[in-house]
Formats: sequence, structure tokens, C-alpha cells
Amino acid sequence: MGNRKRKSISQEEIARIAGVSRTTVSFVLNNTRGKSISEETRQRVIVAAKEFGYMPDMSAVETATSRDGSICLIVCHSESAFSDAYIMRLIEGMSRPIHKERYDLRVLHFRVSHHDYLETARKGSFDGAILLNTHADDPGIAELEASNLPFVIIGALPDKGLIQIDIDNSEAAAGVAHYLLSLGHRNIGVIAHAPETFFAVRARLAGFCGEMRRNGVEMCDSNIRFANFTEESGYEAARDLLSSKQPLTAIFGTNDVVAYGIMRAVEDAGLAIPDDISVVGFDDDYLSLYTNPPLTTVTLPAEGIGRTAAETLLRLIRGAPVHRGLRLLPTNLTIRQSCRKV
Repeated sequence: MGNRKRKSISQEEIARIAGVSRTTVSFVLNNTRGKSISEETRQRVIVAAKEFGYMPDMSAVETATSRDGSICLIVCHSESAFSDAYIMRLIEGMSRPIHKERYDLRVLHFRVSHHDYLETARKGSFDGAILLNTHADDPGIAELEASNLPFVIIGALPDKGLIQIDIDNSEAAAGVAHYLLSLGHRNIGVIAHAPETFFAVRARLAGFCGEMRRNGVEMCDSNIRFANFTEESGYEAARDLLSSKQPLTAIFGTNDVVAYGIMRAVEDAGLAIPDDISVVGFDDDYLSLYTNPPLTTVTLPAEGIGRTAAETLLRLIRGAPVHRGLRLLPTNLTIRQSCRKV
């Protein structure tokens, strides 16, 4: 083949030359244990790497060869992630396929400002990672993508090459707006469950406000507040919204935990749900059926999202083909007794 050595050749290029996936190249070059790779395939990769003078990133090799049969779920959350029922349902969905493959699942709670996913994975010797609550301008994702560590994102990011599992947050929130409009509501408050840096928050606000706008109702910034994942932050945001003397007939909380805080704030203000103010949530977690009144909310397949993310990551770890891009799971609006016509 002549003198065609190029030290800058990437694993993607070796994969193309050898006719295999990049993950397979990574397994072969890093001598990853326990992978079903034929000797013929292994030799094709080694020959291609030698021919083109491939020089591995030794820090990545160290990560790959020291893994210990565990997968980490990295949750970016401002408060305790373990009090969020949605996250618990995700974990429930992940657990069965992960344990079936004899991996351990470890949950790591990161503050929103923390981005060092790769360093955490190296220290923990993880075989793969699932990221939850990723947000805008997150440098940790780019660093992780450049490594050899398989990972899957629960959420939707602009980078179409990343493996992502999510729901259509914009469409689901638009469905909430459509429902409230059908009941005659026009003066509606929205309390987002987290800061606007989170993609899910942006998508839900865009979907809700866009549907309102299409029906001739412009949402004012004065009708929107931002919480911080917790019931207490939803309560404080609702108190502030109610004290602004806006003539609201409904409030949409963009997750159920925040909606519980909204319901408590409405009650403490001496108002009744739904007679004075209708309330809608998002997630349909365990408690939404048992609030007083039961909460109208967007039902999403949390366990299915967790299971799909885990199964996809396990395929990636095994070197099996995996579709890159965004996979959306369906939602529906579950109507209960927290809303009425006006």
C-alpha cells in the first residue's frame, strides 16, 4: 500500500478501512475484555491501524481497559435527584436490562455547574454512561464524545450524531395549551420546572407558547416563572405569580413536582382547584392520581425511556449496530379533575 502512514488517522477512518464499527475498533485497539469479536475481524483492525500508524490516546486506553462491569447514570440536578419520582421510574426501567446483562447500575448526582463526566467515568471505571438533564453549552458532552466511553443521553440535543432517547416535549406541551384553550382559558400562567438552560424546559415553553400564539393568545413574560426542580420552588414561584394580581384562570407546571407546589400555593392563597384556578402538570408520577383533586398531567413513559436508554447503551457496549440520533417515545394527556371550563 506504499508509505501511507498518517499519525492523525482516527478510529472512524480505521473502522471504514476495516469494514467494522468504530466501537469494534475501540474494543480491539484497547484490548477490551469479554467482547465477541472474531479473530479475523480483530486482525483486519490491527492491520489497518498498523498500516496507517495509528497512535492511541493512552488516557482513553486506560479508561477502556480498567472498566469493572458497571454503568453510571449521571443526573444533573440542582437538588436531591432521589426525591424526583420521574428519575426513580427511569431507574426502574433501566435496572432490569442492566442487571440481566450482569452489570451494576450506579447513580451519580451532579450539580448543574459540574461537567466533568469523563473524569468521573475514569475514576469509577465505568463501562458506559447514561446522561440525564443535559443542558445548553455543556462542555462535558463534547469531551465524553471524544473519548472511547459508550454513552447515551436521555433528552434531546441539537447534535444529531449523539444517541438520544426522549419524548417530544414541545408537542406534549402544545397539547396542554390546546386542552386549556378548549376549556375557554386565555389567561394562563406557566411555571417551568427548571432554569431555561435545560433543553426540556425550552422545548416545553416553546410548544406551549407556540400553540397559544397560533390560537391568537400571546403569552406575556409576566405570566411565566422558573422553578428549580423542587416542590418548594414551585410553591414560591406560584406565590409570586398569584401575588402579581394577574387575572389567571389556569397554571401549567412543566413537571408534576412543581405542580404539587403550585397546588399548595393556590390552596394557601384561599383559592380552590379547579373552581378558581385550573392546574396541569407534566410527567404523571406516582402521586398525581392522589392529589386533591387528582392532577391533569402529561403521561410519559418514564420506565420505557429508562429501559430503551439502557438497552441501547448495552448494544453499544457489545459493539452491535446502534442508530445514532434522536428516538422519540409517545406521550398523552391524562385528564383528571384539576381543570374545568370557564
